[in-house]
Amino acid sequence: MARGATAKQNVENIIRNAFGADFIGISDKKLYVAADDGGEKVQICLSLTCPKVPLGANANEGLDFENMPDNITTGTEHKTAEITSEETENIRKILAQLGL
Repeated sequence: MARGATAKQNVENIIRNAFGADFIGISDKKLYVAADDGGEKVQICLSLTCPKVPLGANANEGLDFENMPDNITTGTEHKTAEITSEETENIRKILAQLGL
């Protein structure tokens, strides 16, 4: 049995019970439920996985979703990738070879 299979089944049962008649079914390992979207019922698709690396420093600690950093994994910002002069030259050569 795959890691987390029993836990996922337990969570699925909780979701089924919580949504009752609004639980639509399962397709392609995804759970579908109906939810109110301001007067209109829409379907919500839920995918259950058991991650190799738990979110948060300690898997048993709760997370403060109100104060999450912009980048959850490191808490640091990433610089936007920049095209190097070598890459620009390669693109120029390819375009010339293609006659573009």
